[in-house]
Amino acid sequence: MNLQQSKNYPAQLVFINGQQTITNSLIVADYFGKLHHHVLRKIETILKDAPHEFTSNHFWCNVQNQQVGATTRDLKCYHLTKDGFMFLVMGFTGAKAAELKINFINAFNEAQKRLSRTTHPFERQRMMFTWEGGKIVSSQPIHDDQFVTSRDKLVQYMREPRFLSLEQLLEISEAANQQIATLARLAEKQARLR
Repeated sequence: MNLQQSKNYPAQLVFINGQQTITNSLIVADYFGKLHHHVLRKIETILKDAPHEFTSNHFWCNVQNQQVGATTRDLKCYHLTKDGFMFLVMGFTGAKAAELKINFINAFNEAQKRLSRTTHPFERQRMMFTWEGGKIVSSQPIHDDQFVTSRDKLVQYMREPRFLSLEQLLEISEAANQQIATLARLAEKQARLR
């Protein structure tokens, strides 16, 4: 997703993780239109230069497996708290960067409000925020067994090992086969009518 897409399509920018609101370096790079390795380099400079007491509380590394063609590789990214995010993007300049910083700050604040309203203080909640025109238009909790993806990435996720159980894959396969048979019958009927 680039800046242009983020204004036209919903975007998830901030998540609730336990009792913290966080984002990650992939989202920041994507939303600000920067290369991820440049954002990683900036974070690693912060980790080297800033006091450890600050960085250890606001930045933590996460390595994810990513499918690239037929192979998988480890993708390094950092999770950031609101303070870590603010420290990182202080150097991003320009009118567009200012607008995007405000959008991110609003997303953190909205997530924090939702977190504060949680009836069980130790309940873990994941949230999805919908953005249109640079503003939050809705938000909703996401259960642990739910995920949001694009149609293009759905097949990629299904190919990832251990993402779905065998039973789930069989159920999806059966549903896909039924849909294919239905579409084939419709196409056959339409061909006869011509």
